[in-house]
Amino acid sequence: MKEEYYINLSGIYDGFLSEIDCRDISGTNCYCDDVARKTLEERLKDIPVDALHFMDSGNYHYLSYFFLRRIKKEFALILFDHHPDCQLPSFGEILSCGGWVKNAWEELPNLKEVYMVGVDRMLFENLADVPEKVKWLDVQDLEKLKSKLPVYVSIDKDVLSTEFASCDWDQGDMTDTQLMEALERINRSYPVLGVDVCGEKKEAPTEKERMQNLEINDKIRKVFFL
Repeated sequence: MKEEYYINLSGIYDGFLSEIDCRDISGTNCYCDDVARKTLEERLKDIPVDALHFMDSGNYHYLSYFFLRRIKKEFALILFDHHPDCQLPSFGEILSCGGWVKNAWEELPNLKEVYMVGVDRMLFENLADVPEKVKWLDVQDLEKLKSKLPVYVSIDKDVLSTEFASCDWDQGDMTDTQLMEALERINRSYPVLGVDVCGEKKEAPTEKERMQNLEINDKIRKVFFL
């Protein structure tokens, strides 16, 4: 992986190299309305899937869907997230940060397997109509991940404990060491088609919180840019 891009929707990445400025697009916060979806897809169309995509707050995690739908071969999604992101939308069939994974497994024929790592076990078990291709994994049980497919990796930093990241949503209990070791294992074991990272703190981050999150971003970058 040789390129990285910063998709800036909240202002958190102002002035970053490879910044894709999307702050002017309305209808993007948590839910992506039809007009915003068309505009975002047009603006992101030249960003390769085979890159490291930093995607701002977890409010915009649905951006992963735009990259997944461009993959032209069979693949597996490995999701690091405290939430399963499989909720039905509150209205219509709108794409959302809370439901994009369900959209992906239902609508993308090349997505053959989904592995949820670090997702709250109770939230996962309360999901309805989960297909067999969707699996829950503890971060310490990655040896059970035995896919024969190339993978796309999506990371929401809310999978981490508040000791290691500061996000806008409730967070899990994974350590930064556990996350990096898991990512290194995946990078050694599978062809990686692309990676995205969200979970920046959108709501009034302190400088300490901002720097804490950027430090995690840098650790992730070092895993995939070796």
